[in-house]
Amino acid sequence: MFLAYHFIFLLFHRFDWGQPFVKLACFETLFLLIMAVGFKRAGPGDDLSQPVVSIELVAACALLLWTVVQAAQRFQAGLGTGMNDLGETTEHAARLLFVEHKNPFQHRVAPIGNDPAYHGYKYGPTMIFFYALAGFVGRGVGIKIINVVYLAATAAVVAYLAAWTMRDPGKPAPRPAARAATAAWACAMTLLPERLYHETFNQGAQDIFPIMMVLLSAAFAARRRWLLAGLVAGLSFSSRFAPGAFLLVLFLRRRVPLRLAVGVALGMLPFVPFLIWDAPALVRNVFLFHGFKAYDSTSLYSVTPRELQPLFSVFQIAAILVAVAVNFRRALEARALVVHVTLLLIAIEVSYREMHGNHLIWFMPTAGLIFAWGRHDLPDLLLRKRAGAS
Repeated sequence: MFLAYHFIFLLFHRFDWGQPFVKLACFETLFLLIMAVGFKRAGPGDDLSQPVVSIELVAACALLLWTVVQAAQRFQAGLGTGMNDLGETTEHAARLLFVEHKNPFQHRVAPIGNDPAYHGYKYGPTMIFFYALAGFVGRGVGIKIINVVYLAATAAVVAYLAAWTMRDPGKPAPRPAARAATAAWACAMTLLPERLYHETFNQGAQDIFPIMMVLLSAAFAARRRWLLAGLVAGLSFSSRFAPGAFLLVLFLRRRVPLRLAVGVALGMLPFVPFLIWDAPALVRNVFLFHGFKAYDSTSLYSVTPRELQPLFSVFQIAAILVAVAVNFRRALEARALVVHVTLLLIAIEVSYREMHGNHLIWFMPTAGLIFAWGRHDLPDLLLRKRAGAS
């Protein structure tokens, strides 16, 4: 699983613009691997001897230490580089709001094309609040420092989810060494891809924050802290439409905890002052723009006849409906929530108007977590198939 994960994200990093079929193949492989190992409920390491588990733990900790050292070196190198348009627009928006006291959704922050209606900030208000330091420090330094904090917090949430969700009610608790090994593998795999540092430290992309909030919501759901689970899910959505929107889709159940719904509503409150300030500007830039933006060469749109392009929207709607239908009668459970939101995000991403490198940040912690959970399952499945064939 480790080698497959590493190879997939290595290809993602090396093939970008003008290579939509390579990206499609990588996402398809990721999807199939998650389908193979994502749904087994048995805790990894439960049936392994203590020496094997100890070796696993040592190997995982060694890899984790190596990735942390690499992360520190790349952060130091990234401080001296510039930022892409994503980082620059967030820095500009924070400066407009907190220094100049202007509405970043009204003013020229992220010019796209020649339509002045879409010149405002393209992420949600929560992103500006949680990157407020960028408005005062400038030159990308504030954003990159904040990204380090959120990256460390993401690793901590991943470690917690990796260990906590191994608990299986009605069965003996997994050994501490097995839980620690799973947590270490999950963190190491999250921090391994080179693309993570390229986007977060060199380019100044902020996608680590919304996916951190998605995982934190799953962690609160694991503890049945529904108000907090809903709150951070709402904050993820109000920071950026995706990936938070697709977590909220998976909250649609026959029985939705009232405190979860209240939490989601509270997480949406950052929209309120800007809706009062200038609702059309907010709606145009944060919502309409992402639905009608032009496609580019990273997407399958660029290699698909115009007559067939509406099928991508049909596919996205179908994927959402299937996800809701599959989960509607099920209880909210953290591990299934992480798996299903990852699968749904893959379906949405491959059929979207762009498959940009910063979007890959959404899949690193979730796929790393899922593969750490199921790292023993794929060999077991292959051995079972071989035994059945013989």
